[in-house]
Amino acid sequence: MPRKRGSRGSTARSQQIEAGLVSLDRSRGPLFREKEDEGKSFRPDGQRDPVRCQRSENKMRISDLEAIDIARAFSEKPHLRGKGDEVLQRVGRSLSYIGDTHKPQRFDCPLLEEGKCMVHRIAKPIECLAELPDGGFSSDGHRSLERRDQLNNELYGNRWEFKAIPLMLARYMMDREGPASGKSGSTLRKEQNRVEQRRASRSNDPRKGSGPAR
Repeated sequence: MPRKRGSRGSTARSQQIEAGLVSLDRSRGPLFREKEDEGKSFRPDGQRDPVRCQRSENKMRISDLEAIDIARAFSEKPHLRGKGDEVLQRVGRSLSYIGDTHKPQRFDCPLLEEGKCMVHRIAKPIECLAELPDGGFSSDGHRSLERRDQLNNELYGNRWEFKAIPLMLARYMMDREGPASGKSGSTLRKEQNRVEQRRASRSNDPRKGSGPAR
């Protein structure tokens, strides 16, 4: 039986997806710094104006890799556990009036809760994070968007999709045995950073020799 696109499959494939999620999370770094440097142009918490996330204005689309990252965040982040069903209920409401198409279409973002993005510091879609208050993108924003596309191309070739958030979340959050099962990019990157720090500390400590870090 052929595997679904992006299924966990072999260990090698799982590692490819994890590497992609780590790189995706790294691409958010310059965008968060941009918001901090240009604080007067953004909300104090760096969040997007919630009006932009509502049906009257929102047409945000995401890629396969971004949807996987979000789905993983809801399965493994302590403060999001148990909230996945609420998100899927909102997804269901959106699916009642949007079509299964790649074209932009208006909808209420299911990730908006009490005026804030539930995955803002964890797995926020790149375009949501990159968008400036005037609707444009900085050079850092364009680079992060290009990196997102490159990562999806590396994983899926020309078979990756770019659709409205509810469509992509329905695909991955409801597939508990697929690629959305595992750690999110932010968690994987933090773990990777800790390993690298231990290795660096060990290499700089003459008392511990040059053996592998444990």
